[in-house]
Amino acid sequence: MIGEEIIDFFASLGDVGMILALVAIILLDGTGFPTLPEVWMVWIYGVHFDSFGWAILLILVSSVASLGGNFILYSIVKLIGMPRRAKKVMMKYTNFLIVSDERLLLLNRVAPLVPYTGAFMAVCNWNIKKCAFYLIIGAMAKASVVIALAWLSYDNLKQEIAPWVALIAVIIVLLISLAASVTYRRRKFGEEVAPRSQ
Repeated sequence: MIGEEIIDFFASLGDVGMILALVAIILLDGTGFPTLPEVWMVWIYGVHFDSFGWAILLILVSSVASLGGNFILYSIVKLIGMPRRAKKVMMKYTNFLIVSDERLLLLNRVAPLVPYTGAFMAVCNWNIKKCAFYLIIGAMAKASVVIALAWLSYDNLKQEIAPWVALIAVIIVLLISLAASVTYRRRKFGEEVAPRSQ
């Protein structure tokens, strides 16, 4: 897996290497290459699971990296552009959702309704300051939940099995979010299509 390869690459640099690995993983994820950053955050947290400062550092670093990843993709789309048809589909899709402005970035942290959020920011011409605010708040909240689950596992279980328990807990949270997203999409699109089919 690409996340493991990144961690191995930076491992020789110690704690600094772990931070750089987390940044690289999250930047890649934000620019459109799924790397499951929450999973690797659990493992990196395990390096100093008894340190409150380490936990706070991971939350802050991951949140800033998430912001950076989204803005890298935003910049690429703004620079290169998107096909007109793709723009039309993206705009139509956001209009179907419960919110269709910058607040969608915050909602997306709970239920991943929109992939490649940086591209949507560019195509929908959202306010950059509002985007940055919602992205950083959402990223900090999500990272805090991931670290809290990891901390509970490491604090209450043997070190050998704690990472696995934390990992399972994070995966369950991600699956619940994904299920909520899929359910919402089906209901929303079903409501839009039903009147037309009558």
